[in-house]
Amino acid sequence: MIFTKLKLNNFKSHQNTSIEFDKGISVIVGENGAGKSTILEAISFALFKQHTAKRIDDLVRNNADSMSVELEFVSNAKEYKIVREKKSNLKSSLYTKTSAEGGFVHMCTGDKEVNEEIRQILDIDSDLFLNAIYIRQGEIAELVDKTPAEKKLLITKLLGLDSLEKAWKNLLPYINDYENRLSELKGKLYNSNELKEEHDKKMDELNSIKDKGHELEEQIVDVSNSLKEISESKRDMETEKEIYETQVRNLENEKNNLTKLEANKRSVQENLDKIRESEDQIKRLEKYVSKLDIYLDFEKSVISIKKLKEDEKRISDKLESIAQQNAIVADKKEEYEKFLASEKEIANLDMKKVDYEKRLATMTKLEQDKKDLLKAIENERNDIESFYSNAKDELEEEGLAEKLLDEIDGFENLEKTTNEFIEEISQKIEELSGDIVSKNEDIVVFKQNIKSAQKPLKELDGVDNKCPVCQSDLDDEKKLQLIQQYETEISDNEKLISQNEEDVRSLTEDKKSNEEKLSKINDLSKSIIEYKQKFNHLKGELVKLNKMDEGLESKESISNKLGELILVIAKERTNRENYKASYDSYNQAKGALEVLGDQTEVQFKLKQVENEIDNHVKNIKLAIEQDPHLSGDISASELQNRITDLKQKNEQYNQLKGFIQNKNALMTQLDTIKEEIGGSINQIDITQNKIDATVYDQDKYEQILYRYERYERQMNSFNSELAEIKGRARESITYIKELGEKIRTAAQFQQEYDDVRDYIDLLNHIRELYGKNGIQKDLRSVSKPLIQKYTKEFFNEFNFNYSDLTLDEDYEVTVYGPEGESSMSMVSGGEKIAIALALRLGITQAMSKGELDTILLDEPTIHLDSSRRHELINLLKDMSLLPQMIIVTHESQLENAADNLIKVEKENGISKVII
Repeated sequence: MIFTKLKLNNFKSHQNTSIEFDKGISVIVGENGAGKSTILEAISFALFKQHTAKRIDDLVRNNADSMSVELEFVSNAKEYKIVREKKSNLKSSLYTKTSAEGGFVHMCTGDKEVNEEIRQILDIDSDLFLNAIYIRQGEIAELVDKTPAEKKLLITKLLGLDSLEKAWKNLLPYINDYENRLSELKGKLYNSNELKEEHDKKMDELNSIKDKGHELEEQIVDVSNSLKEISESKRDMETEKEIYETQVRNLENEKNNLTKLEANKRSVQENLDKIRESEDQIKRLEKYVSKLDIYLDFEKSVISIKKLKEDEKRISDKLESIAQQNAIVADKKEEYEKFLASEKEIANLDMKKVDYEKRLATMTKLEQDKKDLLKAIENERNDIESFYSNAKDELEEEGLAEKLLDEIDGFENLEKTTNEFIEEISQKIEELSGDIVSKNEDIVVFKQNIKSAQKPLKELDGVDNKCPVCQSDLDDEKKLQLIQQYETEISDNEKLISQNEEDVRSLTEDKKSNEEKLSKINDLSKSIIEYKQKFNHLKGELVKLNKMDEGLESKESISNKLGELILVIAKERTNRENYKASYDSYNQAKGALEVLGDQTEVQFKLKQVENEIDNHVKNIKLAIEQDPHLSGDISASELQNRITDLKQKNEQYNQLKGFIQNKNALMTQLDTIKEEIGGSINQIDITQNKIDATVYDQDKYEQILYRYERYERQMNSFNSELAEIKGRARESITYIKELGEKIRTAAQFQQEYDDVRDYIDLLNHIRELYGKNGIQKDLRSVSKPLIQKYTKEFFNEFNFNYSDLTLDEDYEVTVYGPEGESSMSMVSGGEKIAIALALRLGITQAMSKGELDTILLDEPTIHLDSSRRHELINLLKDMSLLPQMIIVTHESQLENAADNLIKVEKENGISKVII
């Protein structure tokens, strides 16, 4: 990638800036605060939206409404342009040229789309750009002056390994959280086995019930089949029986009909004979017929008067009875109402008695439940108390302060104290790890110091009068002083190494001891969470026990009240019996009054009877006037005899008169009867033949009926038993469903437990991968040879008299020249700057896969002394390995190194560029 052009519009302090870049070294110079570094930030923002502001709005120049950045660059011989402009929203667009002569053509729009396309074009992302191509202020100085450990930390950060280390550390709290969750789930699963056993037991019972039900269903099917078979036989036999009985009835009916027809024939014939006699008798009877109505009216009035006199007496008696019953109702009403009140009171007392009896039955069951609960609570309490005591003992054994142990007064404090103890041990382990790392880093420094002293000491043995380091004059006394100084330095560093190694061994043992202690306390912490759940469950059971006690407290009181209530009921029943006779008399009187009716209505009826008697007396007088043989003294028997005689004569007259009118009809009827008699005789013969042909058997029918009734009884018995079994099965299924729900809940907890445990294993595995001996080690192993290769190539460009350059595991540089190997501490100041610059560029080249075309250096000389700044400037001037370098600096000396010089000045808060 080679940058060709950058345009800034209202970007930070730049109002309208346009810069064209070329290959070679572009140096951006200017005073501090002029807006030099803003140019590099604009490049970073254009490529990957990277910036130092808190928010994008802060990138817009003061008093401006919008901002834009345009960056043109070449990659793989193709030209591209990125445009990012901020108005109301940030808009990103990417363009490319399809030919050298043509203009830019739109490729894509949108932050996500543009960022992804840039990543594919350049084959780098934002992190790689910032760590590789963009060399920040002070990085060269750090590679020169920092300790080996600090330099290793910087290189690790540039390679992105620090994020792995950070991830390794940050994963531990998550793992601890999930381990605590695992302990909580373990506590919730403590009774899952009992649920399964109870479920299996109930399933066995249900299967047994089902087997019995299936057996009954099979028996019902057998009986049903038999019943169906016998029903068909019964139905067939009943059909035959019905046919037989119908024909028998038909035969009997037809015979009866024949008898009637023959009798009718005789009767008709006799009537015809009598008609002739009747015609003579009619003439004799006509004079008597007219008197019958007079005698009947006379008789009717006489009888009516007699009956009305009886009604008159009966109604008078009823009026007297009504008066008597009203007197009884009035007399017995008070005791009747007392009886009703007593009945109501007894009913209310009986309801109370039933309620007390139900409550006593409930309390009896509650007493048994309390016994079972007490036993379970005692077992659980002993288990929890034993664990609680053992947990405090274990904490004491592991070194928890006695004062803290004394302050523990429950599971909450126990859990809190244990977690604080874990945090204390973890902190101590972390401090010990830091001390070990620090001691080991010091050992490396001490070894390096020894190495740095051994080389000049060795060189002093082969020289006479010249210092091998600075080439100054050297006499024997000065030589001896230098030898003693180097030997003392070596001896002091060896002692420090020995002392630090002993300290590391002691610290390592202490760390191991604390790690073992931490493991034990972590296990204890998990158990505390588990038993905390049990303790909370126990508290719930104790609350339930207290409620049972509260419910049982009133048992004796209820029992006493029940006894008292029984005595009250007995007394009240005795009182009720005292009113029973009056109650019955009242009800009888009331019933009698309902039968007797209303007194006013009865009195009205009496008046009606008296009026009717008067009317009938008038009718009798009228009849006497019409027939002289009638009188008021006529006896009833004589009157009756006369009426009877007249009725007979009238009836005989009417009969004879009607009889003779039927003469022709009787003659026709006689002929019809004779025909019907012939048809009836023929029908009797037909019906008898049908009866003879029937297959009905009475004995066989009775046998079938007996078997049918027996199968029906069996069917009813089996159905009743099956209904009972189904009821038991429904109860079992309901209970099994409840158990199943609890088991499913436990299974969910178990699944969650397994998932959390597996997830913890995965997190531990990932954490191990992120550790120093995991991916970090692999990345260092892969990157170190590449960094060494490219560092050597850059260092060789500086034409120092060294034949080779190597990196150790800690990225410490060793160079090899005519006088052997030399470390960074042994070479000259200029060589140190060259090595540091070569190492930084080697890291960049390795991270860009050896395809480095350009680098951006932001104030590379900062934090260097004047001598080293001069050396770095000279090195940068002579560099030709990279096609493009863009350097931001305030050092005027670098202007001479520039192929393209860009000056930045600020006037009235606005940055301006002078090419």
